[in-house]
Amino acid sequence: MDLSRIPPVDMAENVIEKPIKNRLLTERRLIDAVGSIIRTQGYTGLGVNAIAKEAKVNKKLIYRYFDNVERLIETYVIEKDYWLSFNNKILSQIDLKDKKNSIIDNYVSILEKQFEFFWNEDEMQKIILWEISESTELLDSVCKVREEYGNALLALSDSYFKNSAVSMRGVSALLVCGIYYVVLHAKKNESTICGLDINTEEGRAEIQKSLRHIIEWAFHAAKTKIKPNRTDPPDSAE
Repeated sequence: MDLSRIPPVDMAENVIEKPIKNRLLTERRLIDAVGSIIRTQGYTGLGVNAIAKEAKVNKKLIYRYFDNVERLIETYVIEKDYWLSFNNKILSQIDLKDKKNSIIDNYVSILEKQFEFFWNEDEMQKIILWEISESTELLDSVCKVREEYGNALLALSDSYFKNSAVSMRGVSALLVCGIYYVVLHAKKNESTICGLDINTEEGRAEIQKSLRHIIEWAFHAAKTKIKPNRTDPPDSAE
């Protein structure tokens, strides 16, 4: 046999690639295990031993790859969170040539997609219930990052509501929280809300339609300015 015709094998490269591939697969199994436990047992079922058992790996790998179980859970939450996975693309989607209408369309699209996403994601529903039922350092940090994304978007519309009778931040807070509530209420109690059955396509369509109506109303109503009090100093920006 002519050994010179056999292509050389880079043993060092193979030795490096195999551990990297195995690590990525193990990380994926651990992250997926977190989701599986949240889905079947809720957040109270999360723990080092339970996650390792679900992933079928040694629990030492949680510390080796994620430092601790909190970092592993945080990785899963960030990956699944709608605002953290989607909103980082928002700013690049604003059409500066038609900024106002572009912002309106993006607001509506974001809220519609949040409603659809939250409706279909059982794990995320449990995470939100976890957030509002107890305070943890992990969830507090996720909430802060989520707020940073929201502030970046709301900052784009602040100028349209300056000295206006409408608070877009207040409207946004009610819409975001309202989406969480109507979904959780419908999923847990299977009852109607204001006569709407959110468990039906027709009921969900009514919510989607109303999201656009409210956002468009807010921007239209923002044209009505608050009359300054005589004791207020003049606005130098006007």
